[in-house]
Amino acid sequence: MSGKALNKQEMDSIDLAKFVFAFAVIHIHAGGGTVVHPILASIVNSFDSLAVPFFFIVAGYFFFNRIEKLENEAQKKEYAISYLLKTLKIYFVWSVVLLPSRLILSKSSMLGVLLKWFRTVFFIGDAQLWYLNALLIGLILILILKKSKINDTWIMLIGVVFFIAGIFVQKQLDVASVNGYAGFWKLYYMIWGKTIKNGVFMGMFYCMLGTLIQKIPQTKTVFICTISAFILYVVGVYFQYEWRKLLLPVVSVLVVESVIMLPLHIGSLGKWFRSMSTLLFLCHYIFVRAFECFPTLAVCFPEGIHKFTFVGVSAFLLSALLVWAGNKNKRIRWLWQ
Repeated sequence: MSGKALNKQEMDSIDLAKFVFAFAVIHIHAGGGTVVHPILASIVNSFDSLAVPFFFIVAGYFFFNRIEKLENEAQKKEYAISYLLKTLKIYFVWSVVLLPSRLILSKSSMLGVLLKWFRTVFFIGDAQLWYLNALLIGLILILILKKSKINDTWIMLIGVVFFIAGIFVQKQLDVASVNGYAGFWKLYYMIWGKTIKNGVFMGMFYCMLGTLIQKIPQTKTVFICTISAFILYVVGVYFQYEWRKLLLPVVSVLVVESVIMLPLHIGSLGKWFRSMSTLLFLCHYIFVRAFECFPTLAVCFPEGIHKFTFVGVSAFLLSALLVWAGNKNKRIRWLWQ
């Protein structure tokens, strides 16, 4: 991969897009029912589903682009380890932040709660934090394959195989859940739960897609392809066609490339949007889970637009407060940087 450096304009576009997609993630977790018209709901759901693939692809792009530009293997190793440890620290800290809600909601003993929590943290990721878990596992798998002298093309093919296999696994998990998990599916369920949201089936694949971004020619036809592919994806979501799952990665890559090409200039606000998007993603689930811990909240803020507004505003204010505190004291920034 021959890396190219993003200029300030391209960085501004990505930072703003991450901020918008962070609110899309909040809509997924707290905004169910805000749009009831079938066609509009399909458009909103399609946009929401782009959020996590977008984060994966952008993370993969920056990670491998930076590694490619380093001069020797020692520097590459040092950067990779530093990045993974930093991400692991953020992942663990925010997993601890969500632990009190598990204690409140669980009817098990303290030991039982902690054992389930450790299993969740190690294999799955608590709530929205599955993305960071999958990011870590996905990047580690790619680095191991690269260390084994396997080229990017073969790694991408391996990622595609795992992604397609994940679609099959999810269908089997859904079917098995009706009559109860047995055999291999019971073992899978005990480890990863009833989802394929992990580094093997999703993280590795989407991170590798990040290496394709710079290979897409930056022409106006990209915008046309993006709009066409998104419309087709909306149709797939509306009619619940299975092929939409295979189209999502294509749409996601095109969206990232289109965002990079947008002529935006937000200046010094770029760093603010970058920090805010990360914090919105990390902290919003505190308020989502508060509805489970304190049922009276659901009375004041019913499911739908009211809950979405409460979670969105609360997450925004907390994120803005943390950014402000981080500007006053740099030692606070390790919570998200």
